Amino acid sequence: MKQPYLYFGRKGYQATAGVVNGVYSALTNANSGMLPIAKANSVLSPSLRVLIKSTTAVADVRGALLTTAGATGLTDFVDGSDLTATTAAGEVVNVSAIVKSYTIGSGDQVVTILDVSDTSGQTVITGDTVYFEEMVFDATVLPINTVGADICVPASAFIAAEPLAFTEGAGANAGLYHDGTALDATRLIFKSVNKAQAAVDTVDLVHTAGKYKEVCEAMQDLCNSSVYEEMIKVHHLTSAGQVLHNAFSSRGIDVKRCLITRA
Repeated sequence: MKQPYLYFGRKGYQATAGVVNGVYSALTNANSGMLPIAKANSVLSPSLRVLIKSTTAVADVRGALLTTAGATGLTDFVDGSDLTATTAAGEVVNVSAIVKSYTIGSGDQVVTILDVSDTSGQTVITGDTVYFEEMVFDATVLPINTVGADICVPASAFIAAEPLAFTEGAGANAGLYHDGTALDATRLIFKSVNKAQAAVDTVDLVHTAGKYKEVCEAMQDLCNSSVYEEMIKVHHLTSAGQVLHNAFSSRGIDVKRCLITRA
């Protein structure tokens, strides 16, 4: 019997509370959907974006290269307003836009963001939220052909969609994207084709809030599709950015993380 085959490629994302010493827990496929490789502080990452969202005013915690006072100063990542050495509630700075702002440890996926003692660093407080997001497909993050990188399943293997709680982030920013957009999560459950009957593969999507019903409708459309000649590319990253099937995007669903777990 002919049936559609659905392809999902992963996309990494994590929002976490600020760490005063700048050393964050390892980014793994299990907690963020990505495995970034080692990065020195002398290069820009082509794939990983790192944002800091401040929650209150703290004086003299932002390096000169992250402010309009610096030779290559930045503006607020969301509204374009000026940045100074003193943070303000709601400000967002893109530390990955400046060479030398952060490193990734060799073999451990541990991100370290430099503090204000460096001109390209920022000292944070625990109430701040730091956002790690994979933006394009690149070998600097979990490569293709690695378990958890992607999955292709027959539509008949789709079992259910389960809503999940999503509260990543600190304080008032918990469950929010860096621009204040609310996020939810949904788990897509598929019968595993390689294991025992009870085993399942899952695709966890972090997406626009209030769209669980629409996610279910999108999956219904895809599973009832008459596209048999090639797999249906539901979600994946390319070197140019993210690709999301119209069944999702036309329903106002924006996917921030696609985390794949194989049985």
